Amino acid sequence: MEIRKGIYTVYNGIEMLVEEYYGHGISDPKIENHRRISYKKELGNLDGFKLDYKTNFFFKDIHIDELKNAFTVETKGKYHNEIFSLWGYNKKRNVIGLITNNEKIARKFDFIKLSEGYIKEINPYLLDIIWEERTKSKLNLPIPKEIKKKKIIYQNELS
Repeated sequence: MEIRKGIYTVYNGIEMLVEEYYGHGISDPKIENHRRISYKKELGNLDGFKLDYKTNFFFKDIHIDELKNAFTVETKGKYHNEIFSLWGYNKKRNVIGLITNNEKIARKFDFIKLSEGYIKEINPYLLDIIWEERTKSKLNLPIPKEIKKKKIIYQNELS
């Protein structure tokens, strides 16, 4: 199960993560207008992309003007009629993280306090539904026509 959060683009027909990167603390417009786009190794190698052997993702550094579209993805889930942002699925332990800033809800469901908000790990199949919300990104580029605003990832049959 993949939990995505961040800015994505459809580039050469593949949904790719768009990441910012900057120089060593130097404010340089040349660098600030560049992004790294990446996608899973299983999708095959596209011309101009290099494999990062640590992450098993292909990546390419591009100028922001090369992007024709962009959208923000946030994965959410419904647990006991409450909606939470989701964080990192751990396949070995079969747990997924629920995140909230609401102290009352955090106490109700025995969340752990972190420096910024609260988190609780649960079996993902305890969620009623898991979906991605796709919205306009801060890059102010159009959302690709083929991208639905809501993509269901998992729905519990008992819900």
